[in-house]
Amino acid sequence: MPIKNLFWLVGILIILYLLISYSVLKKQNLSYGVTFSQKFSEELGLNWRENYLAILDDLKVKDLRLVAYWDLVEPEEGKFNFNDLDWQIAEAEKRGAKVILVVGRKVPRWPECHISSWARDNPLGGGGERVGFLLRYVKEVVKRYRSNPAVWAWQVENEPLFPFGECGTTPLSLLNQEIKLVKSLDTRPIILTDSGELGFAWPYLAAKSDIFGTTLYRYVTHKWFGEIKYSLIPAYYFRIKAWWAEKVLGKQILISELQAEPWNNGEMNPEIFKEIIDYAERAGFPKAYFWGAEWWYWMKEKQNNPKMWDAVKNLINKK
Repeated sequence: MPIKNLFWLVGILIILYLLISYSVLKKQNLSYGVTFSQKFSEELGLNWRENYLAILDDLKVKDLRLVAYWDLVEPEEGKFNFNDLDWQIAEAEKRGAKVILVVGRKVPRWPECHISSWARDNPLGGGGERVGFLLRYVKEVVKRYRSNPAVWAWQVENEPLFPFGECGTTPLSLLNQEIKLVKSLDTRPIILTDSGELGFAWPYLAAKSDIFGTTLYRYVTHKWFGEIKYSLIPAYYFRIKAWWAEKVLGKQILISELQAEPWNNGEMNPEIFKEIIDYAERAGFPKAYFWGAEWWYWMKEKQNNPKMWDAVKNLINKK
């Protein structure tokens, strides 16, 4: 190996060592909220309203990320049904909880793509009909809740430039139309998110948003490679994202999804949860929204295993 290349390699290794060492030493307190999906709660065979109230009243959660699913809000063309979402937001408001409301065609929970069935056969690109339908739905949601004191921010799409889920990525032209529309209707901040481990659009999304959110997962399963731990990604990688968004661009930052449930058939328990929390506290983000509130409740109510529910409850009550 040429001596010049050797120096470069040694330098890179030293930098990586320093970054990893720094990430191990530097920790901060986090505040916690949860993402709640009515759809996923129902998929688990739960009474989703009881699940939601338990999050508010037993876990005492004060920060929520809720989803305005297009196919639930507009099940028929031009006919809007806000009953379930109205109830969720009203219950949050009663308890002084604050809500991030997610809008768009690509939103939390598999298959990510939650387009109303009547709109699926319409073209997406350019100024196609489906774009018009999508923007009409976004407009109706924002208009309905823009005066509600519980809603403090809008999240437009979920990981829009990351190719995960049946939607694929969101065209930039469409994403920009949605952002422009929401800004024209309300002054509340707009959140844009990216995948924490594999997403590389975060510099752009941080620049386009008022608040930048990243996901943070440690354990995933792959159909070919089985269970994978992101052990080679130091917490300092997330600190770089936090530094870019907060210090360089002057944006607020948060962890939009912090893993607290198993990925597919993987494992999650209080010990793994504790390890994830330790990692997240070194990631440089001040607030994190847990991913898994429906699963904890299912484990507690249907599997007679309240360990994860209690672990989250104890953590939140310590804050």
